[in-house]
Amino acid sequence: MAGTAKVQVINRYVTSAADVVAHETGAPVTRGTLQMEANPYTSDQVTAIVGVSGAFAGSIYLSMSEPTALAVVSIMLGQETTVFDDLAQSGIAELANVVAGAAGVALSSDGHVTDLTPPLLIVGAGAKLSSVTLQRLVVPLATVAGTIKIHVALREGI
Repeated sequence: MAGTAKVQVINRYVTSAADVVAHETGAPVTRGTLQMEANPYTSDQVTAIVGVSGAFAGSIYLSMSEPTALAVVSIMLGQETTVFDDLAQSGIAELANVVAGAAGVALSSDGHVTDLTPPLLIVGAGAKLSSVTLQRLVVPLATVAGTIKIHVALREGI
């Protein structure tokens, strides 16, 4: 993927994440600095992963602490959520799905069609995930609920 195209694609995912989280929480989101992180990724307490195929292939992750995940779900449901149960897990998985879907719609308007896998949720810190030869670019998003990081590990599809 050429440099300019790569920046545009990454920006679609980061912008979608910021917009979706801002909409779901009803509060502004501040984007942090883009960083390239080494493989393997050591999971945070909550990591939602969505696979991407088509014009681009790889994965996007949303990672956060459990308190942040609970705060996000509490806002989304309009009621305090204190246990990261099936409902809370479903809420975070769906958040990642909506982020990936919104980015897919934006990429489609640029002429890049992508497909998504259902979200996968890793609960518990310390799992090692590798995007192998794909660079993983990460942008922290400061939200009213805490920091959520979006990880983008993509290459041009086949």
